[in-house]
Amino acid sequence: MRILVLSPYTTGQKYKPDNLLRGEDCDSPEHLARRIKELCGYNDEGWYHESRDYSAPAGEMFTGPLNTQLRAGLKQIREHAQYGETTLDLYFPWYFCRVDGQKSPVNEDDVIVPFDTAPLHDLEVLEFGGSGTPEQTVDLIESYDLVFLLLRPDDILSLQRVFEVERATTLIFLLAKSHKHVVNEDLPNLHVVETGSALQKSLRTTNWALKGVVLRRLFEAACRDGFGVFEQVKQDPQQLIEIAHSQQS
Repeated sequence: MRILVLSPYTTGQKYKPDNLLRGEDCDSPEHLARRIKELCGYNDEGWYHESRDYSAPAGEMFTGPLNTQLRAGLKQIREHAQYGETTLDLYFPWYFCRVDGQKSPVNEDDVIVPFDTAPLHDLEVLEFGGSGTPEQTVDLIESYDLVFLLLRPDDILSLQRVFEVERATTLIFLLAKSHKHVVNEDLPNLHVVETGSALQKSLRTTNWALKGVVLRRLFEAACRDGFGVFEQVKQDPQQLIEIAHSQQS
């Protein structure tokens, strides 16, 4: 089974320079390229200075509690003897911070530069035939058997064209009850596993880390009980909460 985790960007980042990438830097492709080069440690003359190189793989850049929990779980499961026939990939949906300039979802190994996440809180609905982001996201999702989506409501609304049609891939959104309206639960293969304060308290974690904790505990259960738990969750997504509780120490 091929499993995809789509995670949100977080304000917690490995580097926080004064000149981090901002929303206005994306207005011009040429200006954006110059700013990314600058954040990779190059001055206007093309000289490289390691002390000013703030680039890093996306999986290492985001140091917030959600991604910290998620990465800990991924590390554990990828080191397990059963890992191989079942694989897990971590991606992030927005690409403008990519060093390579590609306009596609960001893999955890893709190199990015630090940026101000504030502009991502007011995203327009992305249409097919425009930026190419919905098409790229669809292609990514449809290459997997099971997708866990930890995205913020704003991310989902911006990518709503991707999620408003029936797809063969099983999609499992982790969302608070107040945010469930952003997806259409009537669509086949689209499921919502409800998170929120009650789950947060029962798992003794924080709201910021909650979704990462739920998946980390799923990965721990797979390491303990066998990778068949992923098929169980695919058939009955609500088992995800039961599994998370079963992993409490």
